[in-house]
Amino acid sequence: MQRAALPVLIFVLLTGCEERKDAPALPEAKAFHEHVAQVIDGYPTDGTHGYHWPRKGTWLGFTRTLRYGGEVLGKGDAKARCHCSGLTFEVFFRAWERWCAAEKRPFRILDLDLEGVRALVRDWFGVTGDRATLHTAITRRDLGWRIEDREKAQPGDFVQLWRHSGSGHAAIVRGWVRKDGKIVGIRYWSTQSSTRGIGEREERFGKEGASVKPDELYLVRVGRKPEPASPPQRDSATNDG
Repeated sequence: MQRAALPVLIFVLLTGCEERKDAPALPEAKAFHEHVAQVIDGYPTDGTHGYHWPRKGTWLGFTRTLRYGGEVLGKGDAKARCHCSGLTFEVFFRAWERWCAAEKRPFRILDLDLEGVRALVRDWFGVTGDRATLHTAITRRDLGWRIEDREKAQPGDFVQLWRHSGSGHAAIVRGWVRKDGKIVGIRYWSTQSSTRGIGEREERFGKEGASVKPDELYLVRVGRKPEPASPPQRDSATNDG
């Protein structure tokens, strides 16, 4: 019976591996950070992709046409302009596509179809009025998790911030601004008028004006959340003393 069971076991293992390869999957956060870095490094910062924020309309703010499942998800701007929500989603989309290619998987964001990704875009843009925007888009679909402790944020994490002036911004974390070791602001990559389009910028936290509201800083990491470390096993023969 043991000899007969062995080929069956091998068959199950082989087919199980194939199923896992094709099944919806999440990248490791570290790997996704690397793909995000490679994607953003490919964008010129010389004003090629100018910043544009229309007051109304359905313009997506993509620098290029994005395709999903053989269909057009959204067309790129004729002048290659972008806005912060469109650009950060574009980076997320392209980084996921790169990860799938590296893993030799079909390009698919979990089990989302085209309409599912369009709904993801709407959440990312905050169409429903949700101020957490991209944070909600990612966590609602278990594409990643919220970073509660700023000290644990890493380059490649996504962020939605709000200012006391009422304006907001979607960006990708590059680091923190510190004074005497304390975090006093954020350094990020996005598109904005102050950098003539795509580029890095720093903003400070504060209590009024154009400063960033520290309590409305939504940090989120894409990828598989690590399992909490198991407590060390105590040897039953050890005396507690």
